[in-house]
Amino acid sequence: MGLQYTTGKLPPNFFMLGVILLLIGMLAIIMSEFAGIAAILLSIPLLFIRTGILIDNKKKRIKKYIGLFAYKTGKWESIAQIHHLQIIRVRQTTGMAVLSITRNETNIVYKLLAVLPNENIELLSGEGRFIGEAASDISSQLNTEVLEPASGIK
Repeated sequence: MGLQYTTGKLPPNFFMLGVILLLIGMLAIIMSEFAGIAAILLSIPLLFIRTGILIDNKKKRIKKYIGLFAYKTGKWESIAQIHHLQIIRVRQTTGMAVLSITRNETNIVYKLLAVLPNENIELLSGEGRFIGEAASDISSQLNTEVLEPASGIK
């Protein structure tokens, strides 16, 4: 097939809801309540849903997916006209507020883009080392070059 990268999962509050539903379901089953089965079934997607990207190097296409275990749903996009891969360095700011206390957090994030004639497709984002290794793997599979930022990857 090609390469597969997991890019994310549900936020921590949904994960904790899944843990709580799982515990409630197990407790209900122990107490002979069959409603616990419903709680366990509801907890499974909250605990195990993942997002990611599949790269088919033979047909030169990518699929951004949402998956649960082996089932992955998404739409294939052709990248047959790919020029090159490009790594860009982005300053990402996240704002947080609790009651009257606000805080902004700024991080440097690296993004891997597939550069096509009419568009750029973001493949991955993350720390420099991970993006550098992924870029070299993907470029070798797709037989294309990687353009790195002028400041280099740290």
